[in-house]
Amino acid sequence: MTLGRWCWLVQPAYLVAELLAAAGASAAYSLRDDTISALGMLTCAPGHAGSLVDVCSPWHVGMNTAFVVFGLLRAAGAVLLRPVLGAGTWAGVAVSLWVASALAAAAVGLVPVDQQPGWHVVAALPVFVLQPLAVLATGEALRRSGAVSRTVARSGLVVGAVTLAAAAGFGLHLGGPTWVGGLERLALWPAYPWLAVVALALPAATRSETVTKR
Repeated sequence: MTLGRWCWLVQPAYLVAELLAAAGASAAYSLRDDTISALGMLTCAPGHAGSLVDVCSPWHVGMNTAFVVFGLLRAAGAVLLRPVLGAGTWAGVAVSLWVASALAAAAVGLVPVDQQPGWHVVAALPVFVLQPLAVLATGEALRRSGAVSRTVARSGLVVGAVTLAAAAGFGLHLGGPTWVGGLERLALWPAYPWLAVVALALPAATRSETVTKR
């Protein structure tokens, strides 16, 4: 259980890795307009489909490594924490969604968009559906099980709804000139600190349950 909590507790560090890669990219890179995938490109190319300006990402190795490492950690955390997420169907669905979305996110780091664009799309697109659904399912599982406070559980429902709506907006703006990167980040980023919040909340809940059983 401790290892599982750490797998989720470190998820906000992914944001640091991405921001560092963005800071090291060429001045043309925009967090608002350019995709996250552009930071993993091995060559200089437009940062999103609606741009004609090339972006260079010298720290692409670090970015692609972050995709893989943090994706695998999310999947491992979900599996290890399965017993404390609840005994119902919702917990099982949540774990399945986390594993599927996290493995897809990890695969993104193995197929950079400028090298294997087709496979990159195949790996990346499921993340925008599965990850928000994973947050929603986890929030509902926690709400039903009472493993964490109602506030934490309900916050998952809010985060899941927001990221799912942003994912839809991202899909509609993929070929647009602006806000592609902003919508993509709104669809993905909130889930990572939320997982850390859940990881922090679970130990106290587990200790309380143990005392109650005694």
